[in-house]
Amino acid sequence: MTLLTVNHFSYAYGKKVALEDVNFTVEEGTVNVLLGNNGSGKSTVIKSVARILRAKKRTIALFDKDVVDYSPKEYARLVAYVPQTPEFDTMTVFDAVLLGRLPNFTSPKQRDYDKVSESLRALGIENLSDELVTDLSGGERQKVALCRALCSDAKLILLDEPTNNLDLKSKYGILETVKKISKQGVSILTSMHDLNEALDLADEFILLNDKRCVACGDRSVLTEELLGEVYDMDFEKVTHSEKIHFHIKEKRQ
Repeated sequence: MTLLTVNHFSYAYGKKVALEDVNFTVEEGTVNVLLGNNGSGKSTVIKSVARILRAKKRTIALFDKDVVDYSPKEYARLVAYVPQTPEFDTMTVFDAVLLGRLPNFTSPKQRDYDKVSESLRALGIENLSDELVTDLSGGERQKVALCRALCSDAKLILLDEPTNNLDLKSKYGILETVKKISKQGVSILTSMHDLNEALDLADEFILLNDKRCVACGDRSVLTEELLGEVYDMDFEKVTHSEKIHFHIKEKRQ
C-alpha cells in the first residue's frame, strides 16, 4: 500500500529554486533512500515531508490526504523526524525515548512506559536506559533518537543523513538499527551520502540531480551511466558474494 506520495513537488528558498517537479512514492514497510550530491535537494525533501518546510497544497500526501490538512498532533502520530544531529536536554535515555510518546498521551500511562522498554529492547540499547543522553557518544545519541522515533508508533520515519559524521562502528550500528525498524513494518525515508551504504540498506532509491528527480525505483535503476550523471564521476559496478557495489574509477576533469 502506498504510504507517501510526492507529486509535482517544487520548492524555492526565496528566488533560489531548490527542486522542480519531483515525483516519487513510498510504500509501507520499505526503506527509501534519497541520493545526490550536496545541494541536490535531499534535505529539502525530508524537511518538506516533515512539515518543517511548508509544501504547497496537493504536492505531498500521506495516506492520500494532503499533509497540510493534518493537525500537528495527527501528523506527529504518523510521522517522526530525526535530524542530522539530534539535540537533547539533560535527561536519561528512558525519558528521552518517552518523549516520542507525547503525541499519544496527555499524561503517560503504564502502556507508554512499556512501549519505551519495548523499543529500547528492540534496538538493543536497554543497557543505556538510566544513562544521561548528554554523556553518550554521537552514535549512541543517534540510536536514542531512532528509538524515540520508533517509540512514537509512527508509520513513517524521516532520517536526514543519519550516519553523517559518525565513525565506522557507529555507522554500522545505525544502519543495523534502521534495518530493525523497517522489519517492524515502519517505512523509512532517508537521505544518504554513501552510495554503497545505501545499497546495503535500501529497497528503493530516489536520485536527485540538477533540481529534479532523475530516477526512482529498486537497485536496477542504479546504472553506471546514471550514477555518472548524478555524481559527475565514473563508476564501475562490482558484484561480490551476490552483493552489488559501485567503485569510483576516477574523477572527471
